Amino acid sequence: MLLLPEPLTYDAFVALHAQPLDPWRAALEEIRERHGLPAGNFTRFRLGKNAVFGLGDVVVKLVPPFWAGDARREAAALRAVGGLLPLKTPDLVAGGTLGEWNYLVTARLPGQPLRKVWAALGEPEQVRLAARQAELLRAVQGLASPTDLHFDWAGLLLDQGLELPRELQAPPALARRAEALLQDVVRNGPGFARPPAFLHGDLNFLNLLADERGGHVTLTALIDWSDARTGPPAHDLISPAVNQFRRWPAARRAWSAALNLTPEDVREATARALLYYPGEWTGILGDLGFLEADDWDEVGAALFGVS
Repeated sequence: MLLLPEPLTYDAFVALHAQPLDPWRAALEEIRERHGLPAGNFTRFRLGKNAVFGLGDVVVKLVPPFWAGDARREAAALRAVGGLLPLKTPDLVAGGTLGEWNYLVTARLPGQPLRKVWAALGEPEQVRLAARQAELLRAVQGLASPTDLHFDWAGLLLDQGLELPRELQAPPALARRAEALLQDVVRNGPGFARPPAFLHGDLNFLNLLADERGGHVTLTALIDWSDARTGPPAHDLISPAVNQFRRWPAARRAWSAALNLTPEDVREATARALLYYPGEWTGILGDLGFLEADDWDEVGAALFGVS
């Protein structure tokens, strides 16, 4: 008997992801029985691209077939980072398959996503946490890179480059200069000449847990390693800049200063952000106050906090 739908299209999963607990219950109960998970009611976490549920002191993540690599990468990353970072990371409790689906069971860590409280924080608190976040990024990249997190970066960038003319939404002057930026970074930037680093892949306030201690918000854990890879260090700059710091200039500058970003870092990260978020540039530029921009170097300097 199928506990989860298959075969499964992406659109069907999006519709399923929006559903409450009932469609997932049979699969969750099977996982509970297999691994002797505690009694009690499952709760649904709405954030995250996979389907994630809480049960007492564990978290269960259900991964659809077309993202099977997420489960493999997260399990490998959690085994590699345990106890080696300045923040806690989830312990891997169990993993397995349900038909074509994968699942992971991890220990639940204290705190709530930093995203929930970020906008309400004062600027000094944001600046302090941004610098701490930069230190964490460097700590991750300083770890030995697991061999089983190899990723086909060249293939990904080729796919994104082929899609760019159709998907890019940017002012005409920037759109005309996009290819020139990419060509320059490929030919003249450090790019793949740099040693590959251990990448979290999405190290922003959605995946950082925080708690209030002594009157200050303190980072408590780094979760969701499903995008972990080995690859170019600049890749880990784009998610925090685009998804967290673009509306908060003081925090953005503090994050950048703590990372000591070079012009080459910024130019490469700008090119990667251009490819990774082609349809979001109207919103990004609006948040930066750069809707009239016509130069990618100026945009990159603003986005990555060096201007």
